[in-house]
Amino acid sequence: MKLSGVKAVVTGAASGIGKAIAVRFASEGAHVFISDINTERLENTVNQINASGGKASGTIADVSKEDDVRRLAALAAETMGGIDVLVNNAGTGTIGYMEQISDPEIDRAFGVNLTGVMRVTRACVPYLKKSGRGRIINMSSVEGIRGSAFLPVYCVTKSGVIGLTMANAMELAKFSVTVNAICPGPIETDMLAPLISSDEYRQKMVKAVPLKRLGRPEDIAGAALFLASEDSSFITGHSMVVDGGMTIRN
Repeated sequence: MKLSGVKAVVTGAASGIGKAIAVRFASEGAHVFISDINTERLENTVNQINASGGKASGTIADVSKEDDVRRLAALAAETMGGIDVLVNNAGTGTIGYMEQISDPEIDRAFGVNLTGVMRVTRACVPYLKKSGRGRIINMSSVEGIRGSAFLPVYCVTKSGVIGLTMANAMELAKFSVTVNAICPGPIETDMLAPLISSDEYRQKMVKAVPLKRLGRPEDIAGAALFLASEDSSFITGHSMVVDGGMTIRN
């Protein structure tokens, strides 16, 4: 098992990519502590992992709220006896052209996608420094690299995650903590659902992917496993694109 005995925190892990990462980590021997804002889905994910022989705990937490973040980090460290891996996965989508986006939408997107990543990282860093094999994995996006006309706020937040990843990689290297980002392409999750509800648009998106399919949450979980494992011990400050080749075509 690649993560035997590893203590991992995964935010936004009640469904989608976060859930797939938590399930995969647990299957590889990690104790996972997950957070989300959806109580029912969070409990279901924890129960699913434990029922399958894995080890999972969790708590409700909104990463845009400082009190929630501090409680999350402290509870995770207390429950697991430390933190070795942090996956900053919690995120939200904001769709609309620039003149259509409201201030509350902007504030929410930054609060979850960027400021939330900073807050959770800040709260977990003291524990990661003590780990001896600390890993931070930030969830960015291909839209943080290439931009998209109808996702301006989302693009800005995800670009910020890439910048934060490189800055934190420089800062934390002396503590043997690696910091990397994953940039998913189109992955079949609840967040993408509004964009692929139209069969016509879905087919256009599939056509733009050289591998001729949309990604699955498990595709991202595999990349996260690599970055959390000892196989990636000499990789830091990197943004790994997992998009079926979409960005090279576009």
